[in-house]
Amino acid sequence: MANIQPNRYVLQSIDGQTKVDYETSSFIGQPTLNLTQGPGPIRHFTGSQIRTQNTEIGTLVTVTTHLTIDAGSTSFSVLIPAISLTAITDHKAFGTEAIVTSHSGPNSVLPTGVHETYQFVPMRGEASFIITLVAPLAEALAQPVGT
Repeated sequence: MANIQPNRYVLQSIDGQTKVDYETSSFIGQPTLNLTQGPGPIRHFTGSQIRTQNTEIGTLVTVTTHLTIDAGSTSFSVLIPAISLTAITDHKAFGTEAIVTSHSGPNSVLPTGVHETYQFVPMRGEASFIITLVAPLAEALAQPVGT
């Protein structure tokens, strides 16, 4: 029995307002995360815009969704549990939580007190394995033009 780690996670909030499509490595060789919150547009994040933290309760995947110099920021995080697939055609459904965090900035609150507030969003998702053609694409991009 194979022990394949998923590389794509497609999630949706229980109310359908928040959608996440996260790939640990895409055809460009970097992670990608597409996020939809409410009626807004799809927001795309790649590479170093996506931060991951392995913890004993899963992998926390975080992107910054709003940033100001002095009034704070907002981040979106989703907790991805450890999942193993039995074959590359396998997929597993799972439940988890997303967290929208509001971080206070230096000009938004007093220097003491609570500096983060959290909104928890129940999510349901599916983990799967997709095959990406990173090596052939990288080789093609490395070839000089006209060869």
